[in-house]
Amino acid sequence: MKYISIIFFFIISNTFAQTLSDNLLLHYSFNGNANDDSANSHDGINSGATFGLDRFGNPNSAAYFDGIDDYINLPNLLALKPDLPVTFSFWIKYSSSDPSNRAVFNTSFEEDRSSGVSFNTQISTGTYGVSFGDGTYNYTSATRRSFNSTETIENDNWHHVVAIVNSATNMQIFIDCKDFGGNYHGTGGNLEYSNTSGSIGRRDRDLSIPAEYFQGAIDDFMYWDRELTLYEINSLCNQLDTSEFSLNENHIILYPNPTSEILNIKTTIELDYISIYNLFGQLVFFDSFKNKINIGNLLAGIYLIEFSFENKVERKKIIVK
Repeated sequence: MKYISIIFFFIISNTFAQTLSDNLLLHYSFNGNANDDSANSHDGINSGATFGLDRFGNPNSAAYFDGIDDYINLPNLLALKPDLPVTFSFWIKYSSSDPSNRAVFNTSFEEDRSSGVSFNTQISTGTYGVSFGDGTYNYTSATRRSFNSTETIENDNWHHVVAIVNSATNMQIFIDCKDFGGNYHGTGGNLEYSNTSGSIGRRDRDLSIPAEYFQGAIDDFMYWDRELTLYEINSLCNQLDTSEFSLNENHIILYPNPTSEILNIKTTIELDYISIYNLFGQLVFFDSFKNKINIGNLLAGIYLIEFSFENKVERKKIIVK
């Protein structure tokens, strides 16, 4: 039965990999830079963001924004300004309750113009919000279409977010795999883009004051020009979710991490198998347990390593450089 389960999961993982990469516009893993890990080479242009601890405690593995003037611009390409639907997935840790420091991104950043798809918070409630502008040089409810989740933003903890925008009356925000529902606002027209690039870490929504800047950390930012399925959403937020780990981290220690060739494994328990998956859920390594494995044939990037034992699973993240 164990071998049947492994084969079944291998088939499902590869099927998932083939669909998740469809229409993927960019993927910023923020592993010390703003390079695009998708096949499109849509590298970001960093302006002040630094790189620090991710949700696993790995250094130099998530983008940090100071809430003052840090941001990362997307390339100014038509490919990154698609028609609806669009989907965004990212891990985020907010560090401020000030609404002006919760401007996560805007796919068409231009001061004093309501354009592109953006993600921030509703000022009055502190809930997660996604919206798009109709290109008007003004910010009112008549120039945008918005959707606000009923879930309130929590500071200082990592959460996974998926935002889907299908139309003015069909949007969803998933927080840690859950759709909490929400409310629609605004009467603006169709989505319009400016002639400028999108931006992670800033957006504008007031004619009388400068742009707003995000304060906190963002990791694994992904952008599609299609709607993700529920299966894909669940796979993304569960794949690297530390709340699902079955063991105390001290039971399995990986070093060095990051590494470019040999990964050493120190453990106090008896493990059965080792599986390694890329961020698309594709199995790239499988073997019986060894204290030392060679991963020099893997491409640079972030991977999920899974340890099987006594019908249980322990997962950790590794970085191949």
